[in-house]
Amino acid sequence: MAALRQIVAEIHAGAATAEERAELYTALLVMATIDPWGHNLLKELVMMVEDKEEGLLRRTPIIGEMIIEAERRGEERGERRGEERGERRGEERGERRGEERGERRGEERGKQQAIAELLGRLFARRLGRRPTAEEERSIIERARAIGPGEVEDALLDLEADALVRWLAEPLRTS
Repeated sequence: MAALRQIVAEIHAGAATAEERAELYTALLVMATIDPWGHNLLKELVMMVEDKEEGLLRRTPIIGEMIIEAERRGEERGERRGEERGERRGEERGERRGEERGERRGEERGKQQAIAELLGRLFARRLGRRPTAEEERSIIERARAIGPGEVEDALLDLEADALVRWLAEPLRTS
């Protein structure tokens, strides 16, 4: 967590404007949603940034909505888990595993949706318009195939025309 705190501090100190900080934090949040180790990086990152930026993330339209939704889902899951533990202590292991798999699938879908929304937002900021359905599909497919970080790099680094061409090209995964 110390390294993450250092990154947040560097963004806070080095970004020229609040908009630039929000974009950099957005990119960091996209990466945190992946969190394959289950360290709850997204929650930690949101707390760190909110402490440093006094509500910047919550005021950013899509990110603020994502944070509120994630908190709501977390509270609901916690309540559900507590009720289920009390009511179903004697149920079979297979049923619990099925519930856990369903919850993991739901969480994964939620992460994918958050990634798609954030990458779509970066696209819109870069090109000044929302992605078309085909461009959005390409963004999502590329994020799954080569990783959201690579797509994020392309969205931030490529010029507008090059970005549109890149999204229209067939996906190469090798």
